[in-house]
Amino acid sequence: MQTGDSTEHSAESQQPVPSTRQWLIEVARREISERGFTGVSMRSITARANVDPSLVRHYFGSKQNLLMQAMSVSLDTDELVAEALRGTPAGVGRRTVKMLLALCDSPGTSARTLVGFSAPLSSPEHTDFGDAAYLGGLFGQIAAQVSPDRPELRASLVTAQMMALIIGRYLVHDPVMAGVGQQDLIRIVGRSVQEFLTGPLPEEDGDDAPGASGGDAAGLGAGQHFVAS
Repeated sequence: MQTGDSTEHSAESQQPVPSTRQWLIEVARREISERGFTGVSMRSITARANVDPSLVRHYFGSKQNLLMQAMSVSLDTDELVAEALRGTPAGVGRRTVKMLLALCDSPGTSARTLVGFSAPLSSPEHTDFGDAAYLGGLFGQIAAQVSPDRPELRASLVTAQMMALIIGRYLVHDPVMAGVGQQDLIRIVGRSVQEFLTGPLPEEDGDDAPGASGGDAAGLGAGQHFVAS
């Protein structure tokens, strides 16, 4: 028993403990995701981290430098693209939605991911630091592999759809969106993403043709498709 206890205590002692610097970065990420970039204060960060405010100056020089470190979110885009493409082209829409929801819901990546989406919205001058800055590139790589034509446009359509999902479910906390199960979102939103990536697009000059829009009913139908399909 003594040997087993000794081994257990030894294993526990070898568990990595976040450094004070890394702990401050993690807390800052959580604060930004909840309060927005402009709503975070040094006092709120250090109180939540339970450390002396002087440590922020010691490790980062200023609150601004700490926030910049917290917003420097890096994700393995190659792995994310591979995950979305792993399977038949007919399922790429659902896999893309599933991949993004997993980043937002997983305890290990949720705070970091939502910081990337929320910071540019609350502070537009910092768009280069957020995940939203390269969402188009991520979806562009997927579209380049599966889309039959106009991959740049298709990637932009997917980006708009996914940003709307993230904002409604996680940043605005719309009660309806927040209450929908993940599998239902994968199925419903995945259908729209699939259509954007692989479905037929209208002819480029179709919008200019008389009656091409089919009147108000056709326009309403397109809007309904974007939100609900």
